[in-house]
This record gives sequence, structure tokens and C-alpha cells, in this order.
Amino acid sequence: MVLIGTITAVIRAQQGATPTEGLSPLVFLVIPLADMLVFAILIGAGFYFRRQPDVHKRLMLLATISILAAAIARLPFAFLQAGPPAFFGVTDLFIAACFVYDLITRGRIHRATALGGLLIVASQPLRLMIGGTDAWIAFATWLTRWAA
Repeated sequence: MVLIGTITAVIRAQQGATPTEGLSPLVFLVIPLADMLVFAILIGAGFYFRRQPDVHKRLMLLATISILAAAIARLPFAFLQAGPPAFFGVTDLFIAACFVYDLITRGRIHRATALGGLLIVASQPLRLMIGGTDAWIAFATWLTRWAA
């Protein structure tokens, strides 16, 4: 998943494709690459905690949620045309549902849910900040040329 997702993101940026109009493919490239990083971290942690079912299940679910933004961004709803804040917001609703589930079933939010959810949510504005920097544009340009 991580390898194919990364390669696909780089090739699509090289082709000039972006699901959000008005956003440069090089700037947008930070979003799917960060998706792959966050996904890999959560999957890796899920494997590490495989003998603790309550932690493992939550981390694997959050890993799946962390890559939903790509699918949500491609849905044909007008409000999603607002760009990353819209599709990140919809993704965050799934994290909120996990929090509510924990509160109802456990009386408190599970530590894995809190930390994994925080990783996803904190990475979202960070991606947008990094994507606009000259250093990122230089790196993304190099990456897309290398993939040619």
C-alpha cells in the first residue's frame, strides 16, 4: 500500500493531476505522501501492538481512516470543492465517531484512539504549511523529475 500509494502520488503529480482545482500538483503532492507516512506509522504501531487487541484494532481502524481523504476528495459533492479543509473535515468526522464510540463503551477515550487521532488531525494543517514552502516545491520538483 505505502509503496504503490507513493509511486502513484508522484506519477500523478508529474502528470499535473490534482483533485482540487487551483492547487498546484507539486503543492498537493504533500497530501498523499503524508497520507502514506501517517498510514505507515499507524499500521506499524498496530503490528507492534498486535497482542493487545484493544490497541491493535483501534490503530488499524485509524490507519484506514487516515487514507480516507483521498477517496473523499474525489466524491462529486460541491462542498468538497473547497479543497483540503473540506475533505480533511469529513475525515475528522470518522475520528470523532471513534471518540464517541470509546466514550459510550468505555466511559473514556482509549489512549490509542486519542494518540492516533491526534496524529491524523495534527498532520493535516502541517501538510498544508509544508506544501507551500520553497523547500517542499524544490523537493517535489526533484521527486517528479526523478520519477520520469
